[in-house]
Amino acid sequence: MKGFRLDSFEYKHAPAFRFVGKEFTKVDYERQRKESYETLDTMPEYKSGFDYDLLFMHHNGKGIDKERWHGFWGRFMAADTPVPEGFVHWDFTPDETNTPQLTFRSQFAYAMFSGDTTAMHKREGYDDNAMYDVTRNIILSQGVTIPYPESYWWAEVHLDGYEKPSTAFLFSVSI
Repeated sequence: MKGFRLDSFEYKHAPAFRFVGKEFTKVDYERQRKESYETLDTMPEYKSGFDYDLLFMHHNGKGIDKERWHGFWGRFMAADTPVPEGFVHWDFTPDETNTPQLTFRSQFAYAMFSGDTTAMHKREGYDDNAMYDVTRNIILSQGVTIPYPESYWWAEVHLDGYEKPSTAFLFSVSI
């Protein structure tokens, strides 16, 4: 980890919650991102307890060779949070559920980093970026299962708000 370091790493078993967000697009994404978080800021009564701005990503429950990644600006909100018009949502549950919608497990690895944010986000030589690879490699080295592809997701966490670079990473696990 050249230029940055891992400050903490833990596994979280969260109660049910809902991700609410808007799809990331490369067209005018700064405006889109700002509008997304401004809307979510009007919903404080639906906080989840893990109230950070996220870039949440997944492959629609399919393998990376079958579906490109999809990214969404948003937040984890309380279970059953109403979804504002123009937003999407995914439900996260503590256990496996059989629903017609894509449902994710609410278990994840949580890694926090410090140092050079450019180094954390470096893509060259990594499968995604440095934070992704470090987090994934710790999980795999500990023999923990990543629920690929059905419930596979990951997220960059903006601990200091979306205007600042992300310095933490979430990765789906099954424990």
